[in-house]
Amino acid sequence: MTEKDLIKRLLKEADLYRTQGLLSDSRSKYVQILSVIGKSETLANHKQLIAGVKSKIRAVDKSLNELRDTPEKPELSEDLQDLIKKLFTFAQTKEAAAIEGAVALAKFGQYDQALKEFHKLLEKGVLPVVTAKNMIKCYAALKTPDAAVAQFAKWRSRDFFSTEDLKYIRTFLKTSLEKEGFKAEIPEIEVKPSLPSKAKKKKEEVFLEISAVTIHLQGGPQAGQTMDFDVHFQSANTVTVLIPAVQKSLADSLAPGTRLDDIQCYSPITVFRSTGTVSGTAMIKQGPRRGDYTLDITIDAD
Repeated sequence: MTEKDLIKRLLKEADLYRTQGLLSDSRSKYVQILSVIGKSETLANHKQLIAGVKSKIRAVDKSLNELRDTPEKPELSEDLQDLIKKLFTFAQTKEAAAIEGAVALAKFGQYDQALKEFHKLLEKGVLPVVTAKNMIKCYAALKTPDAAVAQFAKWRSRDFFSTEDLKYIRTFLKTSLEKEGFKAEIPEIEVKPSLPSKAKKKKEEVFLEISAVTIHLQGGPQAGQTMDFDVHFQSANTVTVLIPAVQKSLADSLAPGTRLDDIQCYSPITVFRSTGTVSGTAMIKQGPRRGDYTLDITIDAD
């Protein structure tokens, strides 16, 4: 790979990380580009390229400083929290509706309150694996890996999840924390000896988990481009991705009702193409992602 090809690849990665809001990762890539340029005999004096990369680093630093200066999120009143849950609850079953209400709080940056709701749901046995995964997402968003591991340890010590469920949740926890840049010691799962058979619990309904999507844009200011997004939350076949505040024009162009005819979906077990519809957009007004936008995409089931 030539130096120019390496720089092009690093630029693409840095810009992608920045678009997805992974600012620290983005900055590291830009710094790596400057290092490559500095060691190059042919590019070391390329002032325009160096100035362009430094300009990107300053822009990322500005965004990072704004995030650091974001004040503590104000607590929403119970009435407003209940209103959010009601407005964003469209599920057909009571269990799924309860999950969606808690997810709605998390989407608006109310992670602590969302965790309280998820705790209640878990104690009631409502979709335990789905609920546990959403709790892990909240801990990751709050950047509290120790709390996430401690919570997992409690689940591990209780006769609540099956061994297979715990293995799955542990893998999800490990991946979620690593994605946020955390390395933590997570307790291993001990295989429990077989016990006399008990009445089987009702099997939890599962759905295909989508971890990321790639969208080919057909309209708006970035028509013709392909955008990659990590899935922030998921409820059945509706996924929520985040659009950084600097991409406001993109968020504006993806109004509810917009058809997306080319979506590539990534899951732990498969990659597939589908179509879908933008089912909602909103600006986040609370928490560390304040100013960014949520984009809900309902994936066509057929």
